[in-house]
Amino acid sequence: MAHEIDISAGRPAVFVAGQPAWHRLGKVIDAATTSVEAITLAGLDWHVDQWPIHATDPINGQIVPVDDQVANVRTDTGAVLGIVGREYRVFNNRDAFNFMDSLIGDKLAMFETAGSLKGGRRVWMLARIPSEYRAGRDDIIKPYVLLVNSHDGTMALRMIPTAIRVVCQNTLNLALRSAGREGLAIRHYASLEQRVAEARQKLGIITARFDAFDAELHAMLEGELTGKQVTRYFEGLVPPANTDRQRKNRREVIDTLQGNFENERNTLAGMRGTPWAAYNAVSEWADHQRKFRGVDDRAREESRLDSIWFGSSNRIKQDAYGAALALASQN
Repeated sequence: MAHEIDISAGRPAVFVAGQPAWHRLGKVIDAATTSVEAITLAGLDWHVDQWPIHATDPINGQIVPVDDQVANVRTDTGAVLGIVGREYRVFNNRDAFNFMDSLIGDKLAMFETAGSLKGGRRVWMLARIPSEYRAGRDDIIKPYVLLVNSHDGTMALRMIPTAIRVVCQNTLNLALRSAGREGLAIRHYASLEQRVAEARQKLGIITARFDAFDAELHAMLEGELTGKQVTRYFEGLVPPANTDRQRKNRREVIDTLQGNFENERNTLAGMRGTPWAAYNAVSEWADHQRKFRGVDDRAREESRLDSIWFGSSNRIKQDAYGAALALASQN
């Protein structure tokens, strides 16, 4: 598998404020106060243009225009990032994220990390909301807004509420039930006032989701699971096996989850034996212990990040979170 973090400009297109990124790729900075600064620091200050497409006859060399599609091309590298319909509108990186500047300026959020995956096909920015949630004295959860845009036509510009558990850097993309699992889509207006108004409205929706998360978190902390409930919970999240190798792998994953459930990070005061501990046992495996393929360590970590935020690890954690809430409601 090729590297996922974009290094087309000669450096990893990722930055992080104050400390190295948890996925061990990043540039340490003090702060970025505007989206332009964030984009520049992250190596995202490049442009995408739309080029016409032609088909070439392999026998006689005749060139035929493709009228209903265009290529999204990254102009600094010449890379084709995606083939899209002619009606598709490119939101370049500066345009995609500048609606956040008013929120940053008013200290309602703070840019922290940004980067691109797959050669620039997917671009993201992480903004910290200045508050904390606690599952106990030593279990702090910090809320973020994950802004993501794609240049290959696979994803709209979206805002996704994301929480990071400080003690082990586990991440949780919190599903917005009213807007689907992928978060809130961002529209684009010519008017600055309209962009600012929409950004504030969507941040309000995300803040409300974090308030709901706080209630869900404490409901999970109040439950007490039996050994059988924990085993059934883990077994229900790991797909059934049909071959000896699959059965061996499944058993290893379940054993790892059981070990995580009993480790020092998930037996902090007030959380031992709870649905919150069970959920975090799964999240720890999905974020840090699950194996990914790649040509080297960096490539594997890059694939891990994509999966945690946008892929199968995210789906596993969403399922685990819902199942933990269901367990909490039974206690």
